[in-house]
Amino acid sequence: MEEIRLFNGPAPGTGKAAFKEEEFFEKQKSGRDKHIVQNVSIPRLVPFFPEKESGEKMPAMVVIPGGSFRRLVYNFEGEEIARWLNSLGIAAFVLKTRLPVNEHERPEDVALIDAQRAIRLIRSRAGAWKIAPDKVGVMGFSAGGYMAALVASGFGKPVYEPADEIDRESARPDFAVCGYPAVSLEEERKALMDAEHLPALPHLPDYITGMLTKYNIEAMITQETPPLFIMDTDDDKVTPPENSIALYMAARKAGVTAELHIFRTGGHGYGLGSDQFQTGQWRGLLAKWLESISVL
Repeated sequence: MEEIRLFNGPAPGTGKAAFKEEEFFEKQKSGRDKHIVQNVSIPRLVPFFPEKESGEKMPAMVVIPGGSFRRLVYNFEGEEIARWLNSLGIAAFVLKTRLPVNEHERPEDVALIDAQRAIRLIRSRAGAWKIAPDKVGVMGFSAGGYMAALVASGFGKPVYEPADEIDRESARPDFAVCGYPAVSLEEERKALMDAEHLPALPHLPDYITGMLTKYNIEAMITQETPPLFIMDTDDDKVTPPENSIALYMAARKAGVTAELHIFRTGGHGYGLGSDQFQTGQWRGLLAKWLESISVL
């Protein structure tokens, strides 16, 4: 199935900004190259459906890859996640979202606009795609984990004018999965100052500061936020586990059901994780959690 544009015309929040989308592979020491997508101006969903149909309506998941708010690691935190979700009988849609690093008219809003629209679009086509409209979730990693938490807490914010009938649908996800998410401005400032793979910085890049300042997830969580599943590692130096703990505590204070797992080792950016190490355990834990909230 071909990629699906979120909007028929120009996407709200970008206006006449002109930049060219790029897609390339980045070599890694592990031998597994990163598939990078960046400079998105036309947001799209890449659909992945299970090969075998059960005959019943499927759950669906919007998957948002991470990439430091400036690009998307499409394979490790997008396509591979989607295919694993398919193995559980979940339809997956990888979101090629716009990011605050580009010269949009409203750079801090575009990711929330895209996530809201993605959920609405899936619900609008639930019948055609055999999707259960009350089992549409969102899942993200790192910066994408922040965006998953953002739409879970900010689904009702009027960040764009309704474009068509699709925007009559609810943008509230029924559940949200946040993998090693960025959440706290203070913790991210400290992490980027100390990160081994980056030079010492006197401050966070403006595009990250702008996002985390305008949309403070800890303050946005309310009792209307859907159930959260959060995972992290104790040795993550990029988005330290304090971020995940802050998200869990905000949910707890608001009376939102949440489950948090912090593995001893695994670092950052592990995607599906490794079956040889602790990070591979999150998949089984998530499947059990989805059963517990009646998604599976």
